[in-house]
Amino acid sequence: MRPFALLALVLLAPCVFAAEETAAKPAKKSARVGAALPESVAGVPDEQLTKIRRALMATYGDEAIAAARKRLADLKDRTRFVKGRNEAEDLRVEFETARDAMVKATLAAVQKFDPTIEKDPLVLTLNAIEELVKKRGQEAARAAQAKASEAERAAAKENKEANPSAAPAAETKPEAPKAMTPAELLADVEGVSADDMKKFRIAALKAQRDPRVKEVKAKQTQLRKEAEFLSQEEKKNLRGEFEALVIDLRKAQEAAIAEAAPSLSKETIVTILNTVEDRARQAAAKAGPKGATKTPLKPFPFGEKK
Repeated sequence: MRPFALLALVLLAPCVFAAEETAAKPAKKSARVGAALPESVAGVPDEQLTKIRRALMATYGDEAIAAARKRLADLKDRTRFVKGRNEAEDLRVEFETARDAMVKATLAAVQKFDPTIEKDPLVLTLNAIEELVKKRGQEAARAAQAKASEAERAAAKENKEANPSAAPAAETKPEAPKAMTPAELLADVEGVSADDMKKFRIAALKAQRDPRVKEVKAKQTQLRKEAEFLSQEEKKNLRGEFEALVIDLRKAQEAAIAEAAPSLSKETIVTILNTVEDRARQAAAKAGPKGATKTPLKPFPFGEKK
């Protein structure tokens, strides 16, 4: 049984424009979008990438995209005030609906601007943009943390010199392990060709919109809601249902990926899914048990909506 397959596939794609949204003037927005676009993307021909870059910058102010981006920003602000699992789950559903609208608006606007742009290269480019934005955000966070730590050390040193008898400051806690990025989860798998990996990444995105996959995920969500206020003993009685749904989800994912990429053999699909799942399990083990926190919103799925 492999319960982490869903986690691995859900992590597959990005919310670039929501992450880039600020209150700057329109002209400056376009400049920031251009700065966030990668110069090259694996699997995307230079000709297609040039067209995609131009289309993304030209359609950033599209009415539907702007409305979807604003909706995502509003929902992001609401996460600060979420209380309890029910509110978190309701917000997650709203966020997923808003993401779907962003996907539809982005794909439609870009391909309307330039009908020669193909969907698969567009999806790969949007994923690459997300990785670039995320990397820059992480670098900025590390720089801010380093600056704050330096300020704390300077303050502690000054305090110690002013009051030698003062108790030493508490040691800084080690940084918590970071979640694996989509690129890390879907890195090349030993024994699988680069071409098959490329096909799998694209097919996995499409599989997230497969009706069978969405149906099983909906059942899992409903079962989690039903189990929320049950006793530990009652929850144990539901274990069989949870495990059955995990198996059903894995089967649905394999079938959806196989349909999206007919040239991939079943053995290749299973091998990649098993490896991705193992990576997710190892990352979860390193992170250790987590305390009660607000339910995080899923990353933006720039996949083809069926």
